[in-house]
Amino acid sequence: MTRRIRIQLLRATCCGLALLACGSAAALDCGPFSFPQCAGSEAQYGGGFAPGVGFGGFGGGDCAATRTPVIFIHGNGDRSINFDAPVEADPGSDARPARSIYDELKHRGYNDCELYGVTYLSEAEQESPQSNYHRPDKYRIIVSFIDAVKTYTGSERVDLVTHSLGVSMTLAALKVHDRWRDVRRFINIAGGIRGLDACLYTGSANPMAPTCGSQNLMDENVFGFHPRNNDWTGEGTEYSLREMPERHPQLRFYTIHAGRNDQIHCPVARGLRDCARGPLFDSAPNVIAQLNIGAGSTTRGGAIDGGDNDGVGHLKARNNAGVIIYTMLNTDCRGLNCKGRYRGAVRAEPAVRAGSPERSEQRAAHRVREPGDQP
Repeated sequence: MTRRIRIQLLRATCCGLALLACGSAAALDCGPFSFPQCAGSEAQYGGGFAPGVGFGGFGGGDCAATRTPVIFIHGNGDRSINFDAPVEADPGSDARPARSIYDELKHRGYNDCELYGVTYLSEAEQESPQSNYHRPDKYRIIVSFIDAVKTYTGSERVDLVTHSLGVSMTLAALKVHDRWRDVRRFINIAGGIRGLDACLYTGSANPMAPTCGSQNLMDENVFGFHPRNNDWTGEGTEYSLREMPERHPQLRFYTIHAGRNDQIHCPVARGLRDCARGPLFDSAPNVIAQLNIGAGSTTRGGAIDGGDNDGVGHLKARNNAGVIIYTMLNTDCRGLNCKGRYRGAVRAEPAVRAGSPERSEQRAAHRVREPGDQP
């Protein structure tokens, strides 16, 4: 009998016989919503799940995990419960998804023991996004939460659905702690893996905006989103975020982004020619799909909030993508087929190829492997 089955049987037996206080199933509740924030309780754990790290989160219940558990990791100025943010209008009422990410996965069969989220920013940090950057104490929160979910569910691996700062923060955590073995599939939603072009204007050492910093000279594992003088946002080093897929061929990587409709990647009207490429991984056989679902306005047209103003921008690329995320996590889709039942505009974009022909040949030699793949 496997460790996972023993844990699930123990929890089911304890709850059924009322020998232990297993707690009630606690579905995530956004609470009152005013875009882009849910106002529900910060901590929404159930079934005795108590990770003991972070500043809130959700997951657990009177249930057992039969699928690979999913962990949601939020972006800058944000918190985990916003993965239940309701879908708001986008161009064409028939293209509007029916459910939040969390509700879509619940609707498609996931239970509360298979869906988790962790808030790694304190309330003060959420209110000061310009001050947040990648650093080891945040990495420890993420890997400790992964450990807690694995222990609670008995699963050997997890799927990660990450947004914005959470993308690069999680990739850095996996790199620094060498925890790639814990992950089956990785979804990048609008991550700044090539840095943020707007930081070229802010500067790499601006005390008013540490989030735009470059790589720290005293600690290579501390960095901001500046695209230059930064091994993490650059290429050709072991730290390169865009090159992580080629170094870890056993994982499947996916990207969902909003292209030029993303007001964080493309926040000014002129001068950011390559801003829409910011979330894209370099080519590798295990980069399965990179889908642009951007719609509506751009900052070039004068909309400060970009596509989120009237379509799909940085935040709604997360909020609206539930059916795409389900398809990425549960099928062998590739490219545009990963859109699943999504009815809005979708463009499949190739990963950006960089480096020498020899590097390209090395990429082609990689094969996607998922030993012990779980449904």
